Amino acid sequence: MTTADMKEAPGRGSIIAFRFLTAAIIIGAAIVGAIGFAGSYHSLKELAEQKGFGDFSYFLPIGVDAGIVALLALDLWLTRMRIPMPLMRRAAWVLTAATIYFNANAGVPQPTAANPYPSPWVDPVAVAMHAVLPLSFVAIVEAARHAVLRLAKLADDNSMDKVRTIRWVLDPLRTFGLWRRMRLWEITSYAVALVREKERLVYLHRLRARFGSRRKAPVEVALPLRLADYGEPLPSPPLTEQEEAEQARAKAREAEHEARARLAREARKAEKHKRREARENAQREAAREAHDREMARIAAESEARRCEARELAGLQAAALELQARIEAGGHARGEARRREEPQARGHEVTVREAASSASRTKGEQPHATRDGLADPGSRGSPRLASQNGGAPRREAQRAQREDAELHAASLILAKSRPTAAEFGRRYGQAETWGGDRLRAATKRLASDDSFRKQAEQLPLAEHSLAGTGGGHLS
Repeated sequence: MTTADMKEAPGRGSIIAFRFLTAAIIIGAAIVGAIGFAGSYHSLKELAEQKGFGDFSYFLPIGVDAGIVALLALDLWLTRMRIPMPLMRRAAWVLTAATIYFNANAGVPQPTAANPYPSPWVDPVAVAMHAVLPLSFVAIVEAARHAVLRLAKLADDNSMDKVRTIRWVLDPLRTFGLWRRMRLWEITSYAVALVREKERLVYLHRLRARFGSRRKAPVEVALPLRLADYGEPLPSPPLTEQEEAEQARAKAREAEHEARARLAREARKAEKHKRREARENAQREAAREAHDREMARIAAESEARRCEARELAGLQAAALELQARIEAGGHARGEARRREEPQARGHEVTVREAASSASRTKGEQPHATRDGLADPGSRGSPRLASQNGGAPRREAQRAQREDAELHAASLILAKSRPTAAEFGRRYGQAETWGGDRLRAATKRLASDDSFRKQAEQLPLAEHSLAGTGGGHLS
């Protein structure tokens, strides 16, 4: 870190002090400029009157002093436009010298007959007092011009640094060469000139160490040293034989290191390529195995679906066969019931007629009735006749109850248990009859395995509640 970097930023107090100083300079410069201009105007006016300018003496001081300001301002403007004209500034200096001379002559005593041309040295104090005010005015104008140039960055700082006096004392010959090169090649910076001088001396000493003397060195090696006298920068100084050998060994080691590094990079690249190929092969093998497993799974699923289709076809065939048997049994029971209904109705009519005739003859044949009731084997007994005629009907009712309970058991196993009213309507019976069949089917499922197997094999489609089957038996 340099000293400039380590400087702290100015504090608030220093900024305020700087502003007060700037204001004081501006106010003081304005006062001094105004007083100088006024004094110069008065002195030049009197001098012009003495020299016979007449009424023009009022304008001559303004033309001289304003001309200085105008010429300096024109010089600034031309410099800003990148077309500087040094004549403008020199003309301003001429006017400045003229106004100082004119003001100094205003302090010379008046000419007399004895001394028609008095000398300025007769009263040098008066001459100095008349010259100091315009001199201060011109100094302020020049300072303002310099400040404007610096702030606007219009001036090129071509001033050349001085060589230190102690260097002239310690090494006058080399210092003269340094000073000469600075003046010849416009090296304005003393620090830059020192760096180039140091490089030149180092090159010269290495040249002598390498070849013994400057004259023995090859032309191409000694030529840069000669060109340095004309301001050319020097290349790297020549090396000694030991330094060249060391540099050659360093280059060889560097080349060997680069070769090893290149081989290592190639080996790493080959290893990486091999690992990538192995990974890709493993991925392809895994993909192939996954494809084989997927195909095997699809084949197994297809075989399972075919087996399920065969089993489903067998079950459908068995269901159709069971349905056919159930329909055949239902038709047979229906035909039996239809054949039994006329006999039952004729028997009921006979029973009712026998009952009515018995009631009519009850008072006439009491003993015969009692004897008939006492002899159950009598062929003429009405009760015996009723019992003999009701046997086919009871068989039909029992078959209907068996069919209804088997149907109810199949519905219960299929988790579609109907209500008692729905089941009774299915068979043309009352709600209580349907409830009795449902309860009886539940009990038989719990206790009779053969009944459960028959219910499991019974297709539900053939015994839906929406169909009609089983006639009404009362």
